[in-house]
Amino acid sequence: MPTDIDIISVVRILGKKVWSTPKPYGPNGWAIAREDTGSSIIITVGVFEGEQWIHASIAHQDHMPTYEELALLHRAVFGDRWAYQVFAPPTDHVNIHPFALHLWGCLDGTNHLPDFGKNGTI
Repeated sequence: MPTDIDIISVVRILGKKVWSTPKPYGPNGWAIAREDTGSSIIITVGVFEGEQWIHASIAHQDHMPTYEELALLHRAVFGDRWAYQVFAPPTDHVNIHPFALHLWGCLDGTNHLPDFGKNGTI
């Protein structure tokens, strides 16, 4: 069973009456579904370049998730930790679902970006 993610808290924040019981996914992850819409959330943890990273995605069958849904996913999975949405160049882009959005962040919450607001502006 995946142990790096507090899946009970995740489902509570997402809405336990709306999302199904989480099921183990891959070697260290969870899959959660919505029976009423066919939407899905996948949360996994993996080691990249020596650090543990969380990947969280939300997908719908026929439309792109909204900003509000992605923000809720961030709050549920990452809490007050840093997470990133990545826009890769077309040559490196991977798309296995046409209506999915993804977030990535270090398990320990470390910020891997410069402080763009350090001087009072971006």
